Amino acid sequence: MFGGLHAPRALPDAGALLAVARSFTPRVEARAPTPVLLDLSGLGRLWPTPQELGRALLDAAAARAIEAQVALAFTRETALVVARACPGLTVVAAGGEAVALAPLPLALLELQAEQQELFARWGLRTIGDLARLPPAALAARLGPEGPRLVHRARGEDAGAFVTAAPLPERFETTLELDWPVEGRDPLAFLLSRVLEPLTTTLAARGAKAAALAVELGLTDATTHARTLRPAAPSGDARTWRTLVLLDLEAHPPRDAIARITLRAEPTPARAAQFSLFDPAQPSSEKLAETLARLHAWTASGRCGSPQLLDTHRPGAFAVQSFAPGPLPRGTPTPALPAARVALRAYRPARLAHVLTKAGVPTFVSAPGLRGAVATAAGPWRVSGDWWDEAFSREEWDVALRQPGAAAAGNGAFRLFLDRMRGEWFVEGELD
Repeated sequence: MFGGLHAPRALPDAGALLAVARSFTPRVEARAPTPVLLDLSGLGRLWPTPQELGRALLDAAAARAIEAQVALAFTRETALVVARACPGLTVVAAGGEAVALAPLPLALLELQAEQQELFARWGLRTIGDLARLPPAALAARLGPEGPRLVHRARGEDAGAFVTAAPLPERFETTLELDWPVEGRDPLAFLLSRVLEPLTTTLAARGAKAAALAVELGLTDATTHARTLRPAAPSGDARTWRTLVLLDLEAHPPRDAIARITLRAEPTPARAAQFSLFDPAQPSSEKLAETLARLHAWTASGRCGSPQLLDTHRPGAFAVQSFAPGPLPRGTPTPALPAARVALRAYRPARLAHVLTKAGVPTFVSAPGLRGAVATAAGPWRVSGDWWDEAFSREEWDVALRQPGAAAAGNGAFRLFLDRMRGEWFVEGELD
C-alpha cells in the first residue's frame, strides 16, 4: 500500500512534510515539497487497519502544525492524485482506483499547458473522461505520451519508485546547567549524561564519531571550544569522556561551565574481522584513549607517529598524529626482503679520538671500542640548514681490528667528523 501526504497550504519549511513521512518509513518519494509519496509496506503490524495508519499520519502532521491531506491506495498515482484532491483521510480499496479518480478534475494530473488546452477543446473535463479514451487512438495523436496519460488516469503506475535522498543528520546534544560547575568530578558526571544519548544515536545509525566538537558556555558569556580528533573513530561514551577530560586538563576553561554542547562528526563503523591464527589487535577505542593519555603526559609534539623530513640532516624527523589505515586483507604474504646492512645507532653518539693519515682514519679510540682501522670507505660529506642550525659532517664506514679480541670481536662502525666543531664521533655499529 502507498500513502500520499499533501499540504494544501504553503509551508514555511519545505522539508517539513518530508520529515513527517520519514518518521514512518525511509522509503519516501518527494517529487516536490508537496505532495509526498510513502511506501507503507510492512507497517501493518503497528497499525492493523489503513484507517488507523492514515489517522497516525494526520496526527504526526498536526504535531508539526501542518494541515495535511492523506490518501491511502494500492497504486502510487492514485495515492498522489487523491491526496491533492480530497481533504482529511481517504482510503481507496484495491481495484477501485479508476472509480476513485474518475470524478476528479483533469488538472490534478498536472498536465502541460498544451495538453490541457487540447483536452479542453476535445471536451474532456474529468480524469474519467481521459481514462475512457482508447490508448491506441491517443497514441496516434500524442505519440508515446498519450497511452501513458491514459494509464495515469486509470490509476495505473508507470516507472519505478524513486526514494528521495536522505536528509543530512546532525548528531548534537546540549545540556543547560542549573548551576555552574568547576572541577573534574562533577564535569565527568555531566559529560556521561550528554555522551550516552549521543553515542546511542550513533550506534543506531551504524556509525561512530570520527571527531567531537566540544563547546562549553562559560559564566562570563564566552565559549570555550575544542575539537577532538582521535587516532581512530570511537562510539564508546567512556572513551570520549576520557578524551574530553584529558583535553580540558591540558586546555582548561577560564571560568565556570554553564552549558555543555557536544557535536559528533559521524563516520561508518568499520567492521573488524577476527582471525583464529593472527594475534588479537587492540580495539580502536583503547588505542585512541591510550594515545590521548600519552599526549597528556608528554610535551607537545612528542607523541604520535614519526614522519621523515625532506632534508639530509642526520636523524631529522617530525611527529604527526597517529592515524593508521585499514589493514590489507586477502593479500598474499610478501616474500622476506634480502638481508641488508643495518646501523645500530648510539644515542647519543660517542665522542671519539681518531688518528688520520692523509685525511683517512687509521686509529679509533672511543668509550667501549678501540683499535686500528683495517679498511675505510668514505668520505661522504653532507651539509645544509644554514638558515637555522647549520650542520656539516664527513662520514666514514670503517672496519676495526680491536687489540686482544678474537676475529668475532672485530666490527664495522660509522664515524663522522663534525666539521663545524672539529670533533670526531662514533655514530653507531654496522650490523
